[in-house]
Amino acid sequence: MRRLASIAFLVMLPIAPQIAHAQSTASSQPVIRYRYGDDLAWASPSFDDSSWPIAVQGSWPLPAFHSDGFLWIRARVHMPVASSGPLAIRLSCRGSCPAAYRVFVNGHGIGGEGGFPPEGQPVYLPASASEVLRLAAGAEVPGTTAVVAMRLWYVPVVRLSGGEPIQDPANRSQFQFRTSDSETAYVTQRADLLAMALSRVPDLALNALLALIGIGLLVFWYMTRRTELLWCALLLISYPLLDGFLDATDLGLLSIPYRDWCLLMVLFTIPGMVTTVEFIWTVHGLRARGWRLAAHLSWILYNAAGLTAYSGFLASPLVWWSRTATIVGVQIFNVITLGANLWVLLIRRYNRAIAAAMSVIPIASGLAYFGWREHWLVGTISVDLFDLGFLLSGFAIAAMLIQRAVAAWRESDHLRIEFAAAREVQQRLVPAAPPQIERFRIEAAYLPAQEVGGDFYQILEPADGSSLMVIGDVSGKGLKAAMLGTLVVGALRSLSREDLAPSRMLARLNTQLLASSDGGFVTCLCAHIRRNGSVTLANAGHLAPYRNGEELLIEAALPLGITRDATYSESTLTLAPGDTLTFLSDGVVEAQSQSGELFGFDRTRAISKHSAEQIARAAQTHGQQDDITVLTLQFAPAEVHHA
Repeated sequence: MRRLASIAFLVMLPIAPQIAHAQSTASSQPVIRYRYGDDLAWASPSFDDSSWPIAVQGSWPLPAFHSDGFLWIRARVHMPVASSGPLAIRLSCRGSCPAAYRVFVNGHGIGGEGGFPPEGQPVYLPASASEVLRLAAGAEVPGTTAVVAMRLWYVPVVRLSGGEPIQDPANRSQFQFRTSDSETAYVTQRADLLAMALSRVPDLALNALLALIGIGLLVFWYMTRRTELLWCALLLISYPLLDGFLDATDLGLLSIPYRDWCLLMVLFTIPGMVTTVEFIWTVHGLRARGWRLAAHLSWILYNAAGLTAYSGFLASPLVWWSRTATIVGVQIFNVITLGANLWVLLIRRYNRAIAAAMSVIPIASGLAYFGWREHWLVGTISVDLFDLGFLLSGFAIAAMLIQRAVAAWRESDHLRIEFAAAREVQQRLVPAAPPQIERFRIEAAYLPAQEVGGDFYQILEPADGSSLMVIGDVSGKGLKAAMLGTLVVGALRSLSREDLAPSRMLARLNTQLLASSDGGFVTCLCAHIRRNGSVTLANAGHLAPYRNGEELLIEAALPLGITRDATYSESTLTLAPGDTLTFLSDGVVEAQSQSGELFGFDRTRAISKHSAEQIARAAQTHGQQDDITVLTLQFAPAEVHHA
């Protein structure tokens, strides 16, 4: 603030003497009289306005809604004698207002703003509206008193609070007239604009800081992909854009037709309301879709009705009801958003700090609509209750979410390292390309449902020259299932050195699994394959294999890891040259389409003679829900012998 004060001092220093001169030479504020209606004869200096009401403290009530919207004000202004150039009137407006006006001095028109319907449209007069109007030749005589008349027209929505006695300052409209030489008028105008701009610096700086925090949250969202960070970032960016638009128009930096201003106002308002709803529902994990839809419908009502009400130039029932709809819409929006936060704060007791901070915004908005003083003046700085509430809550929410995002990012980074290690172990234990067995052709396909999966397969070679093929499926998914599968595969490799029969192998695996795991079970199919095509099978709750497109009828016992009393039987078959055995996990038959249709046993049997890759991809395309593992074994002694 000290730096801002220094800058203001340096800027004001060159024109300070001129401002002092302007203050000493400008005429005092004259008595202003007003009258509703429209008659160009009221611009004449000879018109007798003694019966017109006198404006209280230079202010007058707005015209009634169902009037024609016109109002005239008249004042007798002293024309100074000592001047360094042509005389001018500096016209300043207090309070933002959409209107049109023309100024007359001694019956001569000297300027104005906006157009009068139906030929033209009004302009948005910002709070800093200040215009210097030079007096035409013959319109004034220095040292005399001139009659200044002003023709005004207000849009219907502004007139909804008109026609009442002056009680609330918000129900007043005021213009001030100052006469001086042109140079002094222009210097004073620039000084007033500079003073107003400096009073907005803290607000602009805080909004810029909020926008920067929003951009920073976008970076964190990109790194963590947490949806609440995205919505909070958009919320913190959207509101400063709206506030910046209002500041630009209030400071006179943006001059556009009134109806265009209405449209831009709506376009700048919508993003903040949309992101408010989405942020609340996302950060709190709310599932009340009906209330969420109602919140979105309320902001649609508010903005659509507001655009209709404020851009209407005829005092019709549509304008009246549209204005009422804006009040209803914004209050419904406030009640829903506040209610959602209070429910989280008081009942769920989750995210209480964020819920409390988000409650400040609808409370501030509601208080303003119910007559609470919205604007405060601290020295020369204007403080807005809603802006203050948004800024405080925005900073608090951003700080909490950044803290949570950093913690989540560190946690996810740690998990990524763990998953990478698990994948590396799994890739070693589940070979991408299966080893080949003499006199057999083997194909394998493995598609995990997540980064790591629970399916596994192994092809081992016992000491007797035969081969041991094992396929299994661990209950569950993800890292825990992969770790349990790793435990089973490690035990398999150790037991394969003991030349155990398939049934004995499953029994030993069951015992080790019960002794070393902390829960979970494993389906497993073990096949002992000899060079002559003889195959011995034992099944622990796994899907039966298919031989030449037909399911084998083999007995299935309990999966591994359920009970110590489980026993496993064996089945023996002999493959003829060209016969194919297809082993697969339940991820194939349980693949499910978006409509809920399972891939099923019929489709599985129909494609069981295809290659392992074709079977796995068909199930994945249908709709993968679980890990998919497929092994195909074809007995081809002649081909191998020929090679």
